[in-house]
Amino acid sequence: MLQKKHYALFALSIVIVVLLYNFADRQIATYFYTMEHNSFKSFFHFMTRFGKSEWYLVPSILLFWYFKKKGYLKYAKMAWYIFMTNVVAGVGVWLIKVPFGRARPKLYLKDNLYGFEWFEINHKLTSFPSGHTITAISTAVAMSLLFPKYRYFFIPFGVIVAFSRVVGSNHYLSDVVFASFLGYMVAVMLYKYYFKNQESI
Repeated sequence: MLQKKHYALFALSIVIVVLLYNFADRQIATYFYTMEHNSFKSFFHFMTRFGKSEWYLVPSILLFWYFKKKGYLKYAKMAWYIFMTNVVAGVGVWLIKVPFGRARPKLYLKDNLYGFEWFEINHKLTSFPSGHTITAISTAVAMSLLFPKYRYFFIPFGVIVAFSRVVGSNHYLSDVVFASFLGYMVAVMLYKYYFKNQESI
């Protein structure tokens, strides 16, 4: 069940997205697009690959199958949770991307096209929210909930992957901010479902 803090976080995310859209998205995108290619950009270019869901879907389902077969039901449930977090995040983000149809930064930077086209499936018009970000953040939050001792590794890792989408001119910062909120919510709600209600998978 959603708590007051979740509604407050949603409202804050919307405010930040609106402010970025109107006052900062284009300037930030231009800054990184015109930045000289250097070690900073190379680092984020490398890190952005970890926003692809297959990095987490494949290992988690294999681990689920292995632990289930061995009878390690606790670990099987944890692996299934990571798998479902990525599935729900991946499907959910497209339910928002298509209706909004936001033009990606490179369309603005090259053709001065900025804004929403509405109900588009063209890759160039599916910028909002960021798919790589929701994958990285939802997985990072999920892993932090399972292994809180290592949250200071997982969360920064997820944030770096998310920010790489801005550095690489793949998404606007507002795309990343809202996707981060969605990723957080997916991980938290599924964690409550699988581990607080103690329902079988």
